[in-house]
Amino acid sequence: MSKEIILRGETDGASASGTVSLNSDIFHSAVSYFRLPKGMKALITFKKVSGEGETLFTLQYSNDVTVDSPEWKAIEREKLSSKGEMAVEGVAIILHSLTGKEGVQVIYEQPTAVKAYIELGVELKNE
Repeated sequence: MSKEIILRGETDGASASGTVSLNSDIFHSAVSYFRLPKGMKALITFKKVSGEGETLFTLQYSNDVTVDSPEWKAIEREKLSSKGEMAVEGVAIILHSLTGKEGVQVIYEQPTAVKAYIELGVELKNE
């Protein structure tokens, strides 16, 4: 089984750092992280970032999002150096979910708070 989803997120425009709220057509509402389904792998196939100013987006992974304070590890960064848009095709980030407790989130840092956006193409496949 394979399913492709698009995760979309944006900064709040008021804070210079924080966690991006993620949306997708399969979510009922925005989430702060995406929990990977047990026994599946997520293949991130593209990234697109845009915004009104400099923004560093960091993709983070946790082995267990069910604990009170998950330990997040940076696995990938994308920097928008000024106002504009940038797409990165042919990305091959593979994340595995052995327990169903694994998750991914996106955080951001900006010198000045502005609106910025990220889009991730994610293909979910059975292991």
